[in-house]
Formats: sequence, C-alpha cells, structure tokens
Amino acid sequence: MSDTHLEIERTYDLPDGAALPDLIGVGGILQTDHQEPFDLDATYWDTQRYDLVAARVTVRRRTGGHDAGWHIKRAASDTVRHEQHFPLTEDPDAVPDEVLAALFTERRGRGLRPVVRITTTRTVTRLLDEDGDQVAELADDRVVAERLDDDAPADPRTWREVEVEAVEGVDPQVAEALFAALDGRFAAVGAGPAAVASKLARGLAGVPAPRLRTEEKPHKGTAARALTKRLRKLRGALLGLEARLRSGEAADLAETAETALGIAAVFGSYRPAFAAGAEVDRAAAAADALAAVTARAALAEYLVERLPRASSPAQEALIDSITRERILASTRQRRDDATREVLLSLHEESFLELLDALDDAVERPRPTAWALRDPKQVAQDVSAVEKPRIRDLVRAAVGDDPADEAGDREATERAWHATLRARMAMDVLGDDAFPHALWKRVGTAADVLTERVRSLHALEQLRVQAGIAERGGEGTFGYGVLAGDRVRMAEESYDEAVHALNRV
Repeated sequence: MSDTHLEIERTYDLPDGAALPDLIGVGGILQTDHQEPFDLDATYWDTQRYDLVAARVTVRRRTGGHDAGWHIKRAASDTVRHEQHFPLTEDPDAVPDEVLAALFTERRGRGLRPVVRITTTRTVTRLLDEDGDQVAELADDRVVAERLDDDAPADPRTWREVEVEAVEGVDPQVAEALFAALDGRFAAVGAGPAAVASKLARGLAGVPAPRLRTEEKPHKGTAARALTKRLRKLRGALLGLEARLRSGEAADLAETAETALGIAAVFGSYRPAFAAGAEVDRAAAAADALAAVTARAALAEYLVERLPRASSPAQEALIDSITRERILASTRQRRDDATREVLLSLHEESFLELLDALDDAVERPRPTAWALRDPKQVAQDVSAVEKPRIRDLVRAAVGDDPADEAGDREATERAWHATLRARMAMDVLGDDAFPHALWKRVGTAADVLTERVRSLHALEQLRVQAGIAERGGEGTFGYGVLAGDRVRMAEESYDEAVHALNRV
C-alpha cells in the first residue's frame, strides 16, 4: 500500500557557517520549536538514460527519520511536489514491484539502478503560530552526495541547504505568500532560494546523460517553432490523461483520443519537419493506433449516455424500461471492454516508443530546412497532400453503392479519422497559414462525419440487441423506435457529408 500527499516547500542555499535567520513575525510565525539533529540515508534510483530525472520525477529508498521507506516525488513546479510513499523493504538492492508499477510510464518500461547516495544530517525547527499550531517545518541540512555511476568523481559533493515545508493541507497560495515573506529574512543572512531545488539534481551535477541534454527552441516565426510548441502541450496532456487512466481515476476518453490524434497529425502531416528515420514513422503509427483505440472507447462511452434515449419526448414515451435496461447493460459492457483495450495499449512497447519520440521532438528538436520556413509555405505543402487524401476518403464513405453495412462503417471511420486529423494538423499553424475557408470546411466535414459514425454504430448495436430480444421472446418495438430515430440522423448526416465533400 502507498499514500500520497502534496508537498509544498522552498529550498534555500545557506553558507555553511551562517546562522539561521530570525523568523518570528513572518507569515504568522510567532514561536519556534527546535529539535535534535538526526541522520538520513537515501539512495536514488533511475534508468540508465536518466528518464526519471528528465521527467522531473525522483524515486528513493530512505532510512532514518519519521518517513523511512520508498518515496516517489513528481514535481508540479519548483515548490510544489506530489509525494507518494511506500513501505521500507528489507532488500536495499531491489525496487519493489509496486514502485516499479507506479513509475512505468516515466521510466518508459526500463529497469532502474542506483545513481546517487545522499546522506543528510538534519536539524528540524517547527514553526508555530500564536496558538502553538504548526505553520511550517524548517529543515537545516548538511548534505553529502556520492554519485554511483562509472564516471563519478572521487570526492563526493557537500553543501548546506535549508528546506521550509508548509504543513499538509495548506492552500498553495498561502504557502507561496509565506515563502515570499521568508525570502527577505533569508536574504538578510546571505541566503537565497536554491539555484537547484532538488538534492538529486545537485548530486547528479556533471553526469554524462544525453537524455538530460536539451536543445534551443527553433526560431520564432517558423513552422518548426509552432510544431515544437504544440507537441510540448500535447505531451503534457497525454501524460496527465494516461496517469489518470492507469491509476483507475476518471479520465476523458474523448480528450485522450483527441490528444493522441493531435500527436499523429503533427508527426504524420508534418513528417518532412522531422529527420529521416524509422523512429518518427513508428511514433506516428503508434499515435494513430492509440487515437483509434481511444476513439472507440470514447464512442462506446457516448453511446452509454445517448443510445437509450430518443430525440423527442413522444418517442421516449414509447420505450419500455426493459428495453432501456438491456441497452444500458450492453453499452456499459462495450464501454468497459473498450476502456480495457485502451489500458492494454498503454503497456505496449509502441506507446513507450511514442513517448520517447515526443521527448526527443520537444526537448531536443532538430528541425529540417523544410520546417524552418514560413508557416504559410509549409501550409501550402501540407494542403497539397491532405486535400486530395480527405476528398478520396470522404468520397469512399458516402459512395452510392457501399458493399455492406460493415464496409460502410469502416469507410466512414477512415474518413472520419483522417478528416479529424487534418483539422488538427491545420490548427497547429492556424488559419493565418491555411486558407480560412478550407480550415472551416474541413472542420465541418469532421463534425458531420462524427455524427454519422455515431449513428452507424448506434444502429449496429440496436440491431444486435433487437435480435437478442426477439430470440428471447421479448418485444422489439422500443428498439425499432430508437433505430428509426438513428436512421433519420444517419441519413441527415449522409446528406451533410456529401455537401461537405463538394466543398473540400
């Protein structure tokens, strides 16, 4: 079992011989309670490539103090961290399975090894208000950090730092106000906010790790700058959604599908912006695959809410409770099955390769000459490829003679997927680069195809459920009412799709 809490703290660099500042009167602090010094011994772990540090995540096994055990810290900012605690295990040379599982995405599925050992002599001062309630805790640390890699220097690094941590449950804005007030008192004794807020980052100084290297952003005004900016935003959104899905928390499946498709749009539609190589091609394919599986789950979730309901009160009155319950049970089962598929996809090697490619594109961009042009020039090249591709797929989806219903659905889904992706690709550079009329028409086609896909899947499920009811001797009238409603919506979306095709 583990527990998680929010850690809000600020670290100050203090000269070794300097006295602590007087903090009475700062931020409601009116009393102090000095504790006896004690020792902490922590070993920090990371992958061979230092994936955790690059993701602003630390994992350590620490002995000593009141919170001995395995700790995972995820930095939300320089002062705010989400800290997860796991029990201390006997074997210091093996990371517990539950810790590895909690770090699966950040470590990219790779194994961990010890990278730094940090020993600390800590003296704690409790900072109290006028009633004796604790406002914050000050930890005066003398630190020794020993790198454990093959290129480690012979002598460990030593320094002194002071951590001030707000009590658990405090409002982050209140904590920031406290820290701002403390800054002046620390400045008066020659101290200031630490240049490096993490003991691990300071202990790793000088480590030869390409994963920790970053490149300058592409120049403003180029398509490459817009692509890098969009991928950074999409990467952050994907990691946040993935973490919620993996932990079992509620996550917006439609947003997940849209995020994955946005990544596919950048890697796919703007493929010449990236260096040649199979890595980017695999990343684009992985993003497309993730978008497809999450789109199916999002569609299943939509049908849970909408399929049992007709579009008018008069039709609603014709649907009996048994029919509605059968449909709900069926749609919920499909949603749960589709969500499991999404979770399985997050454990595949292709997903981890996609994250690696995103890291490289965001942190170490190597834009091609094609991408370093004006966005309007790049947009012309993208339009020349995307317009005929969308037109062909939409034409196949709304053809007069589909081979069968399944073929109709598949063709419509391909057109839907491609049109959504093209709209997202255009959004990267915006309608300042792409003709506004084209941008708007592609968006209209995407919206129309979304409704058509929903209607076709709804009809397929209703027919299956009606067949089951009929074989069981139950009435099928309610299914017919809902199916008729969806047939009307499918026909309307078909006509709109034909119109949209003629305008792309």
